[in-house]
Amino acid sequence: MGFQSPQFDFIDNRFRHLRIKALEVICTQEVQATLDDPLGPFGLAGILDPSTGELLPGLQIVVTDVDPGVGVATNKICNVFVVTFQIVDSAGTVVLGPLTATVSDEVDCPGAGVGPGQTVVQKHDIQIGFCLIPVDTNEDGIFDSFFITLDIEYCLVVAKEGILKINAATPFCP
Repeated sequence: MGFQSPQFDFIDNRFRHLRIKALEVICTQEVQATLDDPLGPFGLAGILDPSTGELLPGLQIVVTDVDPGVGVATNKICNVFVVTFQIVDSAGTVVLGPLTATVSDEVDCPGAGVGPGQTVVQKHDIQIGFCLIPVDTNEDGIFDSFFITLDIEYCLVVAKEGILKINAATPFCP
C-alpha cells in the first residue's frame, strides 16, 4: 500500500474537455420507389415472344449504372435514382439500350432539415426490379410492343449531426 494525498491526483492533469461530432439517427425506413411513367413503347423484335409476352430465352436485363441522389427538405427526404440498363443476349451483345430511367420518391422524416446540424442521408441494400409489360395495340391477340417499368427497394437511414461535449483522459501508456 502506498500513500495517497487527497490534494493531488496524477490523473487530473490528463483530462481534456472535448467537443466531438456525432450522428443521431432520426429515422430509418424500408422504401419502395416505382417509375411513374413506363419507358416505351419498344418493338418486340428479338426481345419478347409475341404469343406469350415473355422475355426470350438467353436474354437478360443488365444494370450498368445507378446514380442515387438526395435532397433534404423540411421533414422530408427527396430521393432520385438515375438507372442505366440494357437488354443483352447470352453472348453479351446489346439487344436494346443503353436506356436511362429516373425514379424519384419522397419520404416523410420528422426532424430532417430542421434546426442546427447537418442532415446526413444514407441509402443501402439498393435492389432494382424490372417489369416488361407486353401490349397488344391492335387487339389481334399478338403482342406487338412493350413498356418497361422499374421498382427500386432500398433502406433509408437519416441522421442529424450533433456536438457532444466530453471530458476524457489521455491513456496512461501512450
